Amino acid sequence: MFVVELLMYAAFLCWGFFTVFVLLGLVGLVLYRPRRASVRAGNVVCVIVSVADRRVEKVLLESVRGALGLGVPVVVLVDEECELCSELEGLSKALGFTLVAVPRGYRRDLVGKGRAINYFAEAVAEDGVWYAFLDDDNLVLDDSFLYEIPYYESRGYVAMNPVLVPRPGRSRLVYAMDFIRFFDDLFCYRFFTGLLGRPLVGLHGELLTVKGSVLKEVGFNHRSVTEDFRFASELVRRGYRTWQSATRVSIKSPNSVKDLMKQRGRWFKGVARDWLHAPTPMKVAVGVRLLLWVLGVFGSWALSPLWLFWRSFYFALPGGIYYWLIYIYGVLKARRPRYLPLIPAFGVIESLSLFAGLKQKGFTVIDKN
Repeated sequence: MFVVELLMYAAFLCWGFFTVFVLLGLVGLVLYRPRRASVRAGNVVCVIVSVADRRVEKVLLESVRGALGLGVPVVVLVDEECELCSELEGLSKALGFTLVAVPRGYRRDLVGKGRAINYFAEAVAEDGVWYAFLDDDNLVLDDSFLYEIPYYESRGYVAMNPVLVPRPGRSRLVYAMDFIRFFDDLFCYRFFTGLLGRPLVGLHGELLTVKGSVLKEVGFNHRSVTEDFRFASELVRRGYRTWQSATRVSIKSPNSVKDLMKQRGRWFKGVARDWLHAPTPMKVAVGVRLLLWVLGVFGSWALSPLWLFWRSFYFALPGGIYYWLIYIYGVLKARRPRYLPLIPAFGVIESLSLFAGLKQKGFTVIDKN
């Protein structure tokens, strides 16, 4: 009985804090609207950062063509001697983008995407240019951010993030689960990155758009597998302002539950490590989210019959209801109504992914083809 009661309080803690984030998100959803100027920015460059191997070949080419469609200069940033380097050299001439290769011997103390962006910041970036960094599976769905930059630049803002929208990989189940990222943007991130103008829960690497002078000042010179979160920490520490764009970016969902757990596991491990270096306001906000991740399996609907009718539990129900709304929406978007009975397991999978992160060493790239 004592064990059940202990688990009950863990679930109560999860749903209660989740409800708090939902309520904050509702405030952001109602009160925040990104502003825009009447003219497009003319000082923007899209930078697609890629490992450029066969696992991402198809999505990388889709991303390049999509970025070129925005009508701004495009750079593809890769490692020297990557698998696709020769093909990209030919395509750069044919399609009209610039290929930048990180020298093999550059800063071997850094890893992954952060190492590449740090090289770009030191060797290429210019003060007066805005750089929009994309992952190799990203498709920018509209150009609203190009109209927002002149408005926010004139008011001293230095970075922005979009709203992320999943698109299917090879697994419709994972696609349904991935809509938690979409709702997280509409609620939690909108409140912090947008309404407060302080990215206290971090920033996405997808279409992370930064003013060149700040990119050069802050850099990505820390060894991290969650370089976007570490960069957000430095912006908060220095008092810089951010906004959340109306632009939506399509992200390709992992191709399997195993890949999703690898991805989420890398995020958990990386953020948990970088949390130690975050300023105090971020430690509070992100610390709660990490705690929810650790205890999330107890707050999942898979175990809810054990304590759902506990009288003191009811005020935390909005968090639990929000959870269902997210995944019902995802299942409907995936057009797989037969997945509805599986929804209680989704939270369990997300929570257990932290163990996948503990097994990983270095920067893990999943197959997005």
